[in-house]
Amino acid sequence: MDYWGVGGEARFGKGAEPVPGQGGYLFRFAYVGIGGDVRAIDQDNRLNLRGDGFSVNQIKYSESLDTTYAGAYLSIGGEYNILGYLGIGGSWGLRSLISLRAGVYDATTRGRFTPDGGSTTDLGLSDDQVAFIGAASFETRKQLGPRTSLSLVTDYEYYSFAPQMKYVDADVTPAITFAGGVNKTHISDDDAFEVRTTLRLNVALRALPPPTYSQPLK
Repeated sequence: MDYWGVGGEARFGKGAEPVPGQGGYLFRFAYVGIGGDVRAIDQDNRLNLRGDGFSVNQIKYSESLDTTYAGAYLSIGGEYNILGYLGIGGSWGLRSLISLRAGVYDATTRGRFTPDGGSTTDLGLSDDQVAFIGAASFETRKQLGPRTSLSLVTDYEYYSFAPQMKYVDADVTPAITFAGGVNKTHISDDDAFEVRTTLRLNVALRALPPPTYSQPLK
C-alpha cells in the first residue's frame, strides 16, 4: 500500500491571555487555519497459490484498489499546560502542543482485478464518494538550544470512507452489473483509523527568541 499527499494551509493567529487569577494557564490559543490537500491510498494485492490438484499447479490473482481524496479542511491549534497549571513539572522545560483538523473530501475510487488467464476488469462502483477526514496531533517539545528542539509527535487520523474489495460469494452476494457484464466481486466501503508516532529534530535557520504567545506556533 502506498500513501501519499500534498497540500497547503494558511494560519491566522492572535494573542492568548493566561487564565484570570491563576499563575499558570491551561490552554493558550495559537491559530486557526484553512487549507486544502490531495492525498491517495493505493493498494495492490497479489495471490499466487501452488499445490496438488491444480491442473497447472498454480492459481494467480492480482488486484489494485486506488482512492484519491481531494478537499478542504479547517484547523485550530494551541498550547496546553496541564502539569504547569496544577503547579507541577514547571522545571522540566517541556511544551505541549495540540492541533485539530476536520475536512470534507471527494473520494474517487478505481479498482481492477485480474483472475488467472483473464483480462483486467475495471470496477467503478464507488466513484465520487463524499468522505470526512478528521485528525488530531499532539506534540511534546523540549528545547535543546537556541536553534534546536526535539519533539515527540503522535498523530491520529480518521477516514469515514476507505474502500475494500468484496469477493464472489454465490450464496450471499447479489449480482452487480457493470460496463456490459455481471460480476459478483465488487468494491465496498468501510472506515479507517490511523495512528503514527514520530520523533522529530527541529533545527531553526536562526536562533529563536523566547516563546511569545502573540504569534502562531511553528
